[in-house]
Amino acid sequence: MPFPGKIASINKTTLDPSGNAFPRLLGMNIGEKHYHDPAYQQQLARLHIAILGFYKGWEPVKGYSYRTALRDIQARNPDLILGQYTVLNEARDVPNDTAMADVVAKLGWSGWWLRNADGKRVQWTKQYSAWEINFTHWAKPDANGDRYPQWSTRRNSAAYFRDTPEMRIWYTDNVMYRPRVRADWDGDGIDDDPNDPRILTAWRQGYRDWWASIRALHPDIWIIGNVDNDLSEPEFSGQLDGAFLEGLMGKSWSLETRQGWTAMMQRYWDVYKHLRGPRIVGFNVWGDPTDYRFFRYAFASCLMGDGYFSFTDEKRGYSSVPWFDEYDVELGRAITPPPSQPWRDGVWRRDFERGVVLVNPGPWPRTVDLEPGLRHFAGRQAPHHNTGQPIARLTLQGKDGVVLVREHQQ
Repeated sequence: MPFPGKIASINKTTLDPSGNAFPRLLGMNIGEKHYHDPAYQQQLARLHIAILGFYKGWEPVKGYSYRTALRDIQARNPDLILGQYTVLNEARDVPNDTAMADVVAKLGWSGWWLRNADGKRVQWTKQYSAWEINFTHWAKPDANGDRYPQWSTRRNSAAYFRDTPEMRIWYTDNVMYRPRVRADWDGDGIDDDPNDPRILTAWRQGYRDWWASIRALHPDIWIIGNVDNDLSEPEFSGQLDGAFLEGLMGKSWSLETRQGWTAMMQRYWDVYKHLRGPRIVGFNVWGDPTDYRFFRYAFASCLMGDGYFSFTDEKRGYSSVPWFDEYDVELGRAITPPPSQPWRDGVWRRDFERGVVLVNPGPWPRTVDLEPGLRHFAGRQAPHHNTGQPIARLTLQGKDGVVLVREHQQ
């Protein structure tokens, strides 16, 4: 039977900072900090957007500064758009961590750590030794009238953005619909339910205050959030220039795993409606880079929209730049909009100037007839699939995709 039918229409208007050609690639490279390594710099330079994770005081080799690394990376690709990681809701507190010493000290002096009714600090991501912060209006302002959203903006601006015009994206992690912990947010001695509407509003308003303080200092920078929602809430809608959709596929908690392909794609398409500016959307998946069928399924799904594909090696995390043959196929501009329903017999299709992309998100193989003039591209990673041969009838396995090129375009 055909895969579930029509999906709601989407806003297809996209302002793309790297041009209109496909594919579009985004690297989430906040893991290992070897940004001074020329080989790693060259890998990063193959991307369109790279989000990096420098820390304050980064200098792996004496005299080799943070800005020198940015310049060296961008010299390899002047069109590469660079971004820096920041986070609002938590901070790492580890003895002798000089990079975070100023943050930890400020949180302690100002009483901004989030605490429960027993007065103890609370955690969500224990594996990173991070503790939650009360960044809501209930936190007491400091002597300058600032709360954590304003103070951290100035701190991170000085550390990463103020003197580095190479940084065009301010990446904001953990833009979540609701907090993940129970704590005494309002200071009344009672732990609050994170689903309480008062807490939800204050939580999301804290993010909005953060973004407003960023724009006050850097009106031309793009703010991208790592979101677990479609940004339709009033505090979120229209505030961000882009969204990173982390782990859409490949993890036990992935949206595609839990709710299926249709729900995943709806999130992907819906988030555009609530973005401003260039509307940069990162379509992130986790997997084994030698599992080419999973890659094709994920990559073709991303190409049903206007986002930037981001593949994370499940063994190396955010510390490498996996590369696939399909990345080197220049599809050009999209000549059809993101589809809202299957093209034929449960198979979804999108057309580009130099090729066609199809994906079968259902569990069973599907066979479709194609018009003349299409062929597989010749690939080395999966030569039995990417054969370079003309194709008139295509059988796609369940949860698989394919990139085809037009004759004489290879």
